[in-house]
Amino acid sequence: MFALVQHILPKRLLSRFIGVFAVVRWPLLKNILIRSFIRSYAVDMSTSKRKTPEEFETFADFFSRELKPDLRPIPSDSKTITSPVDGVVSQSGIIQRGKLLQAKGHTYSVAELIGQNCTDLDGGSFLTLYLDPSMYHRVHAPIDAILSKTIEIPGKLFSVNGQSVHGIPNLFCRNERLVCSLQTDTGVVRLVMVGALIVASITTSWPGPRSPYRRRVERLPHDVQFSRAEEMARFTLGSTAIVLIPPSFGVLDSFEPDSPIKMGEHIGFKHDRTERP
Repeated sequence: MFALVQHILPKRLLSRFIGVFAVVRWPLLKNILIRSFIRSYAVDMSTSKRKTPEEFETFADFFSRELKPDLRPIPSDSKTITSPVDGVVSQSGIIQRGKLLQAKGHTYSVAELIGQNCTDLDGGSFLTLYLDPSMYHRVHAPIDAILSKTIEIPGKLFSVNGQSVHGIPNLFCRNERLVCSLQTDTGVVRLVMVGALIVASITTSWPGPRSPYRRRVERLPHDVQFSRAEEMARFTLGSTAIVLIPPSFGVLDSFEPDSPIKMGEHIGFKHDRTERP
């Protein structure tokens, strides 16, 4: 029923309407919105650098709030692949015959997800992380890499919560998304940021794509590189991040669905050059 309702809803219009309130600067309304959200979603403000509604310029500023300094320690081992977000595991596993697991009974195409052929990912591993509305919503690099390519892919704005993942086939390939190719000397890691219902924007830390996306656009960023755990982008409201690792680069751990993961935590390891399969 929830999936059916979403097919009927004017999702983009609804997201734009709520997006208007997200950037309101009138203190009275802005503070009411923030307090109501904190109460409704039991947001843990002890992790935030700024604590009170008055310290945020807008609701959107509150939603993409920064963490307290040094709250997420990064593993010292340079071979570690780290989580790009605070999230809950939706699925993880091996990429088999170009397919990813969305939920029990539902698979989808890697090539359709990232908008291009990707035979280098066959036999690699993936991790899908859902960011619920109460969570920290900045996205960080899982590895040291050069940003070699981005693909903006327009689409729908279905919700990406558990009910939708189980009830809407091919969900992540239907929704708007930004695909980031992270180039290393042993392979290209893909980080896919998936838009969702009420998500008004995906804002990047470098000049370039800004949602909503009107058409498919490929870009080749110039001189953009990231250190592991460096901020790459910000979501507005809950969404999903998908990490895709080629077998030439490394391997991701296997996680049980609904496992919580914090940004900067170990999610896998990269091979030494001498260990490449």
